[in-house]
Amino acid sequence: MVQGGLTLMIVGWLAYQIRSLPTKAFRFCRSFFTRVIEVREKHPLYDAWLGLLTDGAFRPGGPRTLEVRTTSDDYDESAATSAFAAGSDDFWARLCGRWCKVSVQREESSGATADLVRRFIINVEVLFGTREDLARMLDAAKARANVMDDRQLVDLCNKYGSSNTMSLPKRAPNTLCLPNEFFDGLELRVRQFSESREDYERLGIPWRLGILLHGEPGTGKTSIAHSLASTLNRRLAVIPLADMRSDEELVSAFEGVREDSIVLIEDVDCAFHQRENEEASGITFSGFLNCIDGMIAPQNGRVLIMSTNHVDRLDPALVRPGRADIKLEVPLLDRDAAMDYVDRLFAHVPNRHDVVNEVMAMERPTSAMLINRLMRQDWRRSTSASQSQAPGPPQVGTRPRSRWGSGIRGGWR
Repeated sequence: MVQGGLTLMIVGWLAYQIRSLPTKAFRFCRSFFTRVIEVREKHPLYDAWLGLLTDGAFRPGGPRTLEVRTTSDDYDESAATSAFAAGSDDFWARLCGRWCKVSVQREESSGATADLVRRFIINVEVLFGTREDLARMLDAAKARANVMDDRQLVDLCNKYGSSNTMSLPKRAPNTLCLPNEFFDGLELRVRQFSESREDYERLGIPWRLGILLHGEPGTGKTSIAHSLASTLNRRLAVIPLADMRSDEELVSAFEGVREDSIVLIEDVDCAFHQRENEEASGITFSGFLNCIDGMIAPQNGRVLIMSTNHVDRLDPALVRPGRADIKLEVPLLDRDAAMDYVDRLFAHVPNRHDVVNEVMAMERPTSAMLINRLMRQDWRRSTSASQSQAPGPPQVGTRPRSRWGSGIRGGWR
């Protein structure tokens, strides 16, 4: 009887192995003949990959499940553009001559509290793909992303860990009304930082950079951040502290920042006024410090720019080195810089120098005052003759380079 039971057990085991043999063979072939690409939502090329796979879907008209994705333009909601992209679904697509099984799903949650910040991940399983095929796919995604090279992508990060994307014109450095070499020093410093990952890791220093821009209202602090992102070809992520009601929401907003983005926090003095006003906007001062310089702060080369009109109101703990590595005072309007600015961009305005003299006679003049005054002139080029005399359209990155620290004005510390 025992022998019969043992025989049945062996027969059952053999039957199970035989029945599972096709499945095991399929898994072996699948692992041997396919390669898998993972693209997470925070990656800068996520939208490009999603667009490529949507266009290459085998099903006519695209995947079965489509998501409506919206990009607003120039802060004008009426100019927002919407397009379909693959939603949460599995589908087949052909990309760079290879068949791919695509899965667009949310990442696995680590707990119930993380449900609100679960982001999407694309898994692309390439049949009979080689490393060369994967390299061509990556080049195709980069080429698709480069279509927007003339536009600046700005992500408005919200408390849910997601963001709304705006498409703005890129801001060239030569459209800034600043003293000579002022912007170049900042750009060079950020470039040096971006290329120094190995040095930071060797020294055990977190690889992140904090910049504090302070000065009078209207001196161009936000424009500097915009131009820096455009020149370095990075996305700009804006985190509005006033919209955050708890430290958890602030953490979610920071987690929604895409890789290789410059983070901009404007008017940081309005959120915190010394340590005694620790919960001025619903988030704690310590929670904010942990997000920018604590254990939960990323060490992926993040550049954080904070701006303030009143640097004296900021707590010393916020502006110490390591949190604000570069403190740069954006100066009031300089006569030489103003003359150079109007000659460069408003050469067709006959009385441009009179406008500069008028603005410089004002109390505490700023570049915003100058631009506002110029806009009241007949500043548009109306004839081909004036266009031929005026300089051509500015190109990003065309200003002459300067050595770091040479001729820097405005209070580098």
